[in-house]
Amino acid sequence: MKVCFLVSNLISGGVERTVVYVSGYFAQHGIDTTILSISDEIFYDTDPDVKLVKLGIPRSYQNPVQKYFRIFKRLTKVKKTILREKFDVVFCMAPEVSRYVLPFYKKGSFKLVSSERNNPLYDNSRNREIKKKLFERCDGIIFQTKRAMECFPPEIQKKGVVIPNAVGNEVAYTLSAPAEKKNKFSAVGRLTKQKDYPTMLRAFARFNEKHPGYELEIFGVGEDKEALEGLAQELGIREQVVFRGVSQKALAEIADAKAFLLSSIYEGIPNVLLEAMAIGMPCISTDCPFGPAEIIENERSGLLVPVGDEKQFASAMCRMAEDPAFAARCGENARAIKDLYSIESISARYADYVTSIATDKKAVL
Repeated sequence: MKVCFLVSNLISGGVERTVVYVSGYFAQHGIDTTILSISDEIFYDTDPDVKLVKLGIPRSYQNPVQKYFRIFKRLTKVKKTILREKFDVVFCMAPEVSRYVLPFYKKGSFKLVSSERNNPLYDNSRNREIKKKLFERCDGIIFQTKRAMECFPPEIQKKGVVIPNAVGNEVAYTLSAPAEKKNKFSAVGRLTKQKDYPTMLRAFARFNEKHPGYELEIFGVGEDKEALEGLAQELGIREQVVFRGVSQKALAEIADAKAFLLSSIYEGIPNVLLEAMAIGMPCISTDCPFGPAEIIENERSGLLVPVGDEKQFASAMCRMAEDPAFAARCGENARAIKDLYSIESISARYADYVTSIATDKKAVL
């Protein structure tokens, strides 16, 4: 079986990390596996047995003419490569890249698989309709949660399957959060509206009034960075908030924090939260739809707070700082996630499902 993972790039992100560990598992288990990357941007290392093909077409453009020229170039190069390689399955983990496949996709030439990586309730009406039409044409769809799958019509649900993210960072299987913690809180994620960093910053400002001398470090890049820096300045905490960009060693660098923070408005199954829990970090997350409540047991393996509630978020931070025994228990209980969401078990479910699509057999998962 020949499988192609089509991606825009392999920059730092949850979709890209999932593609890397799933493709690696496929290749290690005898599946002829290719990652076809439209741009040359690479952050994650791929398995040596996975063929990495880079088309070299940048995401950015200077003017409308260049924009449409590059769209045409992507369409042409993707089509040429896929048809030449005669893949059995083309897997568009991020639904939006399927637009480069659909113009030449015909039933029977190869199987098309996509996935829902987020909370579809937060798509605007246009994107919701586009995604629905895409999934109608796909041979298979992977959802991260049952509730996400239930957002779609029965005919789409019928050909879909629920497979959550894995603890995809191999470092999480050897790294343990140290018992001695620094006076800091840590967060990892794109600097975008979805992650709601303003609530985190306001909560930290409240916390800082009671517990001065702490640091908030944030790993990630995104369009909201300048606005977030301005808000930190306005709140009087700019010196305590450090924006660290992206790093392949982020998990090791945040391991000694008092707690890991996630303030999202909505999520699928957050990779970074899984990884922080896997190394034994106490975690505080918003109880956003759909993912965090499925992996954090409130008061046992972490704390869940209402979305957008800076007071309760600050209160949870105070609790982790003021009660180290409670924080340590949360971190220890969180480690169990490593076995429940292991790379091996989750990737095997991907392989079983994709194989079932390729052979027209119903997978038993």
